[in-house]
Amino acid sequence: MSSVLRWTIDIKPGMTREDLLKVFTTEGGLSTRRQRTYVLKQCRYIKVDVEFAPVGKAETAFDESPNDTIVKISNPYLQFSHMD
Repeated sequence: MSSVLRWTIDIKPGMTREDLLKVFTTEGGLSTRRQRTYVLKQCRYIKVDVEFAPVGKAETAFDESPNDTIVKISNPYLQFSHMD
């Protein structure tokens, strides 16, 4: 478990959505460009909630950019997956 959690500490505020997506993937459920829940690719029960500062213009509030900057990332937590 500790080796799996170690992957989560590499992601920090100031990094981009693109950096985050190297370790995590998106989770189902409600989200916007500014806020989304992600699951660890290596273990889909480990999740983090991430807040972003949008970079560049978007057509809608849901259009995400790989350059969006992480403002805040929660501590990792365990939870079953949400299916849309």
